[in-house]
Amino acid sequence: MSADFTKSVVILIVVIFGVASLSLLTWVVPNILYDGDLKAKSLAKPLTPIELAGRDIYISEGCHVCHTQMVRPLDPEVRRNGRPNEEADDIYEFPNLWGSKRTGPDLTNIGRKYSDQWHAIHLINPRQVVPTSIMPAYPWLFEQVLTGDRITAKMLTLRTLGVPYSDQDIDNARLQVRGKTKGEALIRYLQSLGVDTSQPDSATLTHVPRSEGAD
Repeated sequence: MSADFTKSVVILIVVIFGVASLSLLTWVVPNILYDGDLKAKSLAKPLTPIELAGRDIYISEGCHVCHTQMVRPLDPEVRRNGRPNEEADDIYEFPNLWGSKRTGPDLTNIGRKYSDQWHAIHLINPRQVVPTSIMPAYPWLFEQVLTGDRITAKMLTLRTLGVPYSDQDIDNARLQVRGKTKGEALIRYLQSLGVDTSQPDSATLTHVPRSEGAD
């Protein structure tokens, strides 16, 4: 009996279909039904074209491998990185960049901590602002210029996923990106992190001494 059961292709197909259907009902359907409520209470705003281009550079350079974007509800983390993440914060994130490894600090609310100049120096030579940093230097990002050729298609795709870009937003996107360096775009993205979801009681973050080996 056991041998017949394990060798039955029909039973295998039925079991796979059953598990897939259960997963659909418990994970996918509730999220679709809850999506409207999530957007209604969310403070998140869609990224501008230049911020979106910077996000692509953030991913392509592997920044998400060493930095998380997920503040856990623990007091030391809240004092250093701002309020804990909420589900509604990431409704326009495709893909999300929560991460799981912190070689460097969490960047969820980094846009409320430093100036553009600090970020530029940090990207060109991290040791100038954090002497113990093991982060690689990225000086070439300020030499490579963006054309903006792909930003329109990207925004159209994101709109199909629910990001509320208007026709005007998309039509003007390439002009906002073209001629900017990759470094400028990356800084614009970093400076956007946590700004839209900030709250009056967490507008200023407490600077806690770093214990990480990288920044």
